[in-house]
Amino acid sequence: MPDLLDQLLDRSAPPAPRRIDTTKVRAMVRDARAQSRPRRRVRAAALSGVLAGLLLGGAGAATAASVWDWGPDMGDPDRSYAYTSPTWGECELRFGGFAAFSVFEQGEVDRIIDDWFARTDLDAEVEPLVPGYLDGLQRDQAGDPDMAADPRLPDLNAWTAREQAVLELLDRELRANGYDGTLGTGVAESASQLHCEDEQWG
Repeated sequence: MPDLLDQLLDRSAPPAPRRIDTTKVRAMVRDARAQSRPRRRVRAAALSGVLAGLLLGGAGAATAASVWDWGPDMGDPDRSYAYTSPTWGECELRFGGFAAFSVFEQGEVDRIIDDWFARTDLDAEVEPLVPGYLDGLQRDQAGDPDMAADPRLPDLNAWTAREQAVLELLDRELRANGYDGTLGTGVAESASQLHCEDEQWG
């Protein structure tokens, strides 16, 4: 049976055109999963991507420190977005690992990202975008009975839709500041990690 999470990742690309090196994306996802093994019955899901030509990342409402194990690039709670999942309860979605195409741009890219996190009301900005992403996911899944029968699907879709919405918003901000992914400008890599109160990844 195909892995549901892999299928969701494959189908969750935002509608804007992107140039993606799928070999690198799959390698990064494997590396992220290797770093997110279960401990004390708590399991983390990590999603990583190489976004050439389009950076999508994000954050917003930070939550209090928890017992969860965050990856090495996910330690900053200010780069996070909190939301309520259909059955998994309160969730925190963190973003990190932002690597600029040029090492000389890294400081300025980090400054733009941190400033955006600090001043953006993500609850207000993200929620209007979520229905569009959910509709796209559900259309893609409509003909797949294995996915439709998985009890985790509403929570996985909620995660994917909100992540993509946050990523879209941050991409807009970077483009507004001249980092649009062309000619080696902007961000080449980013990563994310999710934890929820009652997450079920098995």
